[in-house]
Amino acid sequence: MKRATASIPLSMTGYGRSAKRTAVGDVTVEMRSTNHRYLELDARLPNGLAALQGRLTALVRRQIRRGRVEVQVAVQFDRRDRRRVSFDAALLERYHAALVELKHRFGLKGEVTLDHLLALPQALAISEERTPTEELWEPIRQATEAAVRELVRSRQREGAKLVQDLRAQLAAIERHVRAVKRRLPKAFEQQRRRLRERLQELLGSGSPASPSQLEQAAALAKDADINEELVRLDSHLAHVRQSLAGRELVGKRLDFIAQELMRETNTMGAKVNDAEAAQHVVEIKGCIEKIREQVQNLE
Repeated sequence: MKRATASIPLSMTGYGRSAKRTAVGDVTVEMRSTNHRYLELDARLPNGLAALQGRLTALVRRQIRRGRVEVQVAVQFDRRDRRRVSFDAALLERYHAALVELKHRFGLKGEVTLDHLLALPQALAISEERTPTEELWEPIRQATEAAVRELVRSRQREGAKLVQDLRAQLAAIERHVRAVKRRLPKAFEQQRRRLRERLQELLGSGSPASPSQLEQAAALAKDADINEELVRLDSHLAHVRQSLAGRELVGKRLDFIAQELMRETNTMGAKVNDAEAAQHVVEIKGCIEKIREQVQNLE
């Protein structure tokens, strides 16, 4: 079975079901998938079909790469009674001979009847017809493949919704970043004014600056500059968009990028000493938190 491909990342949440009619009854395969760091399969088959579990899990692994997947296989046999009644002729003959011997030994009257024999242990045995393992594998395989396709389509639909919302969050972050950039000239002017005041305090009335004072002044100037953080933010946002347009596993990668986005935003928030710009930084953090929650569900 060729692995299904998608133009967008897949969600790890989905559902698939398929049923097949066979000569002995109906086969139904149901699949549910949820979030998981890796691929974890839980395949459950009816009694007597455990030998098929390896083939079944291998079939699913070729299509699903991440998530916790529960596979439930059910076989509804035709209503005909699959139980069989048998008897051990040799054992019954020995029972009969023993009863006849006892009858003569104790001088008992009457015949040894069938009722006498049936009352003895193991006179009759009841067994159930053996489950036709190999006969059922082909319909199980077909139903599993169909259920996987439905599961993948379900994950595609959920993935499309997630990507749409992620892009909306990215657009919101970019709007707030542009707002911060527009605010920077005023914020820098305020920062420079405070920096000049602080330098005057450090340098005093015209006396030469000491190395320690120069280091403090340089640190103040560096702390006022958030251009480096803005550049890295733009780079990370571009990386997120590029990842969302790909076909490979992106969940773990986007989770890492979201952490880097938050790191840069926190640094920027610590440097920005402007109420309006700081409010936009808070909004950016909120968008990043939403992104971190959503990417947990991407394959």
